[in-house]
Amino acid sequence: MKIFLDTNVMVAASIRQHPHFARADLVLRRCADGLDHAVIHAHSLLEFHSAMTQLPRGMAVPPSAVETILKEGILPFVRCVALPAREIQQIQKRAGQLGLTGGIIYDLYHLVVAEKEQAERLYTFNTGHFQQLAMPSFSGKIVSP
Repeated sequence: MKIFLDTNVMVAASIRQHPHFARADLVLRRCADGLDHAVIHAHSLLEFHSAMTQLPRGMAVPPSAVETILKEGILPFVRCVALPAREIQQIQKRAGQLGLTGGIIYDLYHLVVAEKEQAERLYTFNTGHFQQLAMPSFSGKIVSP
């Protein structure tokens, strides 16, 4: 099955002390075993760095460790997609038309990539954000691990 991973799933799968580790790790293990084929997009790499270095309760990792975590624990099991600038401009235009403010624009970015890649599932721990942005034909594919 082709799946899209929200950054919060990659973060949770990377930190054993994370409250959602077991659920997220299961999703990533299915990719490692070749049962699912995961897609992320290039922006997720920067978002992952930001999140990993700012985790609460002593879970944050040093910035110098993020690259190793990505190289060993995430990137071998996913395909990273980058959108051309014109498509990113279309996402920004859509965000303006929807009246989006703040960080939810990144959820829209993830959603557009998942739709374009024809993902059968979009895994996230923020299902509500994605479902409010998704077309009806895609909203049923948005699930929490």
